[in-house]
Amino acid sequence: MEEKPVSLWKSSLTYGLYLGIATILVSVVYYATGNTFAKSAQWVTYGVMIAGVIIAQLNYRKLLGEVMTYGQALGIGVLTMVFASVLSGFYTYLLYGIIDPSLQEQLRLSIEEQMVRQGNVPEEQLDMAVEIATKFQKPAIMFAMSIFVGAFIGLVISLITSIFTKKNPKEDFSE
Repeated sequence: MEEKPVSLWKSSLTYGLYLGIATILVSVVYYATGNTFAKSAQWVTYGVMIAGVIIAQLNYRKLLGEVMTYGQALGIGVLTMVFASVLSGFYTYLLYGIIDPSLQEQLRLSIEEQMVRQGNVPEEQLDMAVEIATKFQKPAIMFAMSIFVGAFIGLVISLITSIFTKKNPKEDFSE
């Protein structure tokens, strides 16, 4: 009986969908509790992303017969995050563009509050800085940015987790 080849694309799409749904659920919980812009939401989402990438890598390694190179681990991790980012980006587009457009203004106020609290921007430049930040808050731009940012975060996470999830084949030293 011949073994079927394991598809990197199919595996990453499957786990990307799971991870995307998980990040959306985190976002929904924070939105429903009125804490959409809470700092803890970012940290919980990062934890979910790390766990999702590791789970995808370990399951892909299992499908490969418990042997996976660093490159394969990196590939499955990044692609999983890209697929998850497309799904969560679509959700973000729906949330900010259709479900609750008032979130755009709330986000602008949150950014302005953060800038004032940090004190890095002089008072006279604050309005200009907030205006520039506001230009990136359009739902379509947020969708595109979520894909690029998700791919970058996936790369960073995968560069680290691949060190631990890879499993090289045992070399036979007998002659």
